[in-house]
Amino acid sequence: MKTIFAVNGPDLCPELFSYFPKSNVVHFDSVADLLLHLYTNRISGANTYERTLSLVIHQQPKRRGRSKPVGLQSSPASDAVLNKITTAELSHLIQKQFPTFSLSVTTPTDASKAVAHLLEREQLYSNRLVRVATWMYNDYVGSNEPYTGHESRPAAHSHANHDSYSPTCSANVYTMLSHLTRVRKRRKDQDSSFPSSKLISSALDLRKLINIPKDKLSSDHYWNLISTWDFCATSLSTSELIWCSFLILKKVAQDAGFEISDNNLFLFLLTVETSYHQGNKFHNFRHAVDVMQATWQLCCQLEARFKKSSSILLVCVAAIGHDVGHPGTNNALMCDPLSPVAQLYNKSSVLENFHTEIFSDLLQEHWPQILEEQSILSDTILATDMALHSQYVEQMDAGPSEQPNLLALVIKAADISNVTRPLHISTKWAVLITCEFNECAALLKRIKGNDTYESYMPECEEPMPDCVESILIKYPSIPQGQLMFINAFAECLFAGLAECFQELKFLHNNVKANKKFWEGKCK
Repeated sequence: MKTIFAVNGPDLCPELFSYFPKSNVVHFDSVADLLLHLYTNRISGANTYERTLSLVIHQQPKRRGRSKPVGLQSSPASDAVLNKITTAELSHLIQKQFPTFSLSVTTPTDASKAVAHLLEREQLYSNRLVRVATWMYNDYVGSNEPYTGHESRPAAHSHANHDSYSPTCSANVYTMLSHLTRVRKRRKDQDSSFPSSKLISSALDLRKLINIPKDKLSSDHYWNLISTWDFCATSLSTSELIWCSFLILKKVAQDAGFEISDNNLFLFLLTVETSYHQGNKFHNFRHAVDVMQATWQLCCQLEARFKKSSSILLVCVAAIGHDVGHPGTNNALMCDPLSPVAQLYNKSSVLENFHTEIFSDLLQEHWPQILEEQSILSDTILATDMALHSQYVEQMDAGPSEQPNLLALVIKAADISNVTRPLHISTKWAVLITCEFNECAALLKRIKGNDTYESYMPECEEPMPDCVESILIKYPSIPQGQLMFINAFAECLFAGLAECFQELKFLHNNVKANKKFWEGKCK
């Protein structure tokens, strides 16, 4: 659904409504109200802001005198300060705090030009496969300054004319390259960085956005959920996933002596969530929370083996950010055909390097203390590259002197731990990864010109059956797929972990039990 968000009472020209029906115009009295609306819709799933190109028309408030830009003010941020930011500052805030949203920002004066620009790019968002291809292969880098619409702009795949901008209108069409370009520019210009997170955390009570049933909140319900290997992230709402993440990170941060306020931690988690593509079948925020919970549980088992109290915090933070910006495909598709991001990373661990760079920028804004151990963050996220899988297995087999980094082993095990969960949980994850693999196959088929994007029918759109047998009736290929993965990757890793760490034998036992079940289904 295409939407106009009108902030601070702008005058809307009639031409806008040929593209945006009047029923899709939402008015807000302030920037704070806009942000609350975006967060609420995203958390509830009412609107991911990834499927269509929407527009914020911001009536810039008048400022008396020659006041300094918000980024240079020394007074504490407040709701009033947030609502006085300029259109250019709002554009920056949207891009930084909602990085995967295709949400453009403009002034009333330039609104019709912004709409014309969006119309040129509407076909890039016509369906799921087209969006994924746009994220991966489109070399649109976005703008260093918001787009005015004054120049004659070429199609989104062109590099031309990227330097003709003014701070009155932003064309925010998400691509992985534009995301990375903004991150690298911020790193280069970090001294002049606009304090968007401080403005938001000072103005908004973010805990109120997390809707948790009172009966569950007042008990140990969520602590009991996260404190067992039976944790089922697929059964939780986005609010519940954020709450479980908050509980884990709050505890490990306190144990490590790393201070972060509750409101700042909620903002960090909200920004992490909006850094994932919610429409991905498998590689999304739900997977990230699942991997973090598994990482934490493995660390609890191995706690005596860690030399530093901060190690558990660092690897848990790495786990929740290890797939930010993931397009829902894989490194093979990133490299063939060659994507702009793969070219930047020389086709080496492309997604893992991308995740690391994107997540490091997010941490610089929200939790810079974590970056004091940048090498741990980089090494652990890199360990999730399945192309490096055999190296870790071989190092474990070589004996104690060749043991890989323990934190890297933990997050690697957690990343593929779905096959070690109880069968009813493992099967649900198997459905999701199967659907994502099938989507990759459909994308490759269309790239090679053997089919059209429009003919693709998304899978997994309907609710998943509750019991294993019902799931297998609907998805009969699951047993073969699970056996292939267990035999090729999982069993050798978890057998090696069981040999090296007695505390982790349960993982090998679980994967063997699940394997036996799948073998029975294949007879």
